[in-house]
Amino acid sequence: MVDLIGTKFHEFKAPFLTMHGTADVVADPEGSKNFYMKSTSDDKTLKLYDGSYHSLIQGEPDESRSVILADIKAWLDERVHPN
Repeated sequence: MVDLIGTKFHEFKAPFLTMHGTADVVADPEGSKNFYMKSTSDDKTLKLYDGSYHSLIQGEPDESRSVILADIKAWLDERVHPN
């Protein structure tokens, strides 16, 4: 299944935000980078969080969690209430 998804990345054109912790040991951050690079979406964002783990929110320091939640809010706000 993962191979099939990987071969379809170039067909994904919807807006998306990909967020990944660089210390994630559950899923390799390279997968997020690969998806971002291969997608042909005109509206794509990749955020990598140095030292963060898989969850990005649970178990992370308050400072990291605040940055991540602010990034999510900002990305959504830009699309829901464009200037």
